[in-house]
Amino acid sequence: MRRSVNTKVHPAVGFTTIELLVVVAIMLVVVSAAASIFLLVSRTQKRIIANQQVQGEVRFALESMVRDIHVGMVDYGYYQSIPLVDASGVIQPLQALALRDASNQPVLYRLNSLNQTLEVSRGQGGTWQPLLSDTVQVSMVRFYIVPAANPFVPCSGGSCATVPNEQPRVTVSLTAQNVPESGYPTASLWLQTTIVSRAYRR
Repeated sequence: MRRSVNTKVHPAVGFTTIELLVVVAIMLVVVSAAASIFLLVSRTQKRIIANQQVQGEVRFALESMVRDIHVGMVDYGYYQSIPLVDASGVIQPLQALALRDASNQPVLYRLNSLNQTLEVSRGQGGTWQPLLSDTVQVSMVRFYIVPAANPFVPCSGGSCATVPNEQPRVTVSLTAQNVPESGYPTASLWLQTTIVSRAYRR
């Protein structure tokens, strides 16, 4: 009896070179897209952290100024030789803000251009203390005071007509940025706000 011999050839099991190249190309595209998304998310996160750092520091300094302006008053005597408005009535930017607290002690704010930080001094002969940490620099601070004359000076008779009838208010304008760190972008902040004194001494 003869056996039938199976002469059918079975194809080899595996991937062809073309299939391997296609898979490698797809993997490269996927890995490249994932890496790009990761870098984008990382850069965005670092930018958010830098912005939050600057905003938090500036908010703290501003809250200190707001508190002092609300409970105190502008020290008009400090500006006797410094014009608050020019000859045409334009409000002049000031380099320092002079206030008097509730106990009539001097409070001064200024920009230390050497260290690029905002400083405050309290009391007679007080020492200057930084309001911001070393991670934030302030490049510009301007103070604008309205009215230009003290509205709380005693007056009698016709002299009251020259005394302003409005609450003192201070407009603060400043520019701050974070100190550049490795891997972190520079975050800049420009802020301007007006604070009205709540003191009334008439």
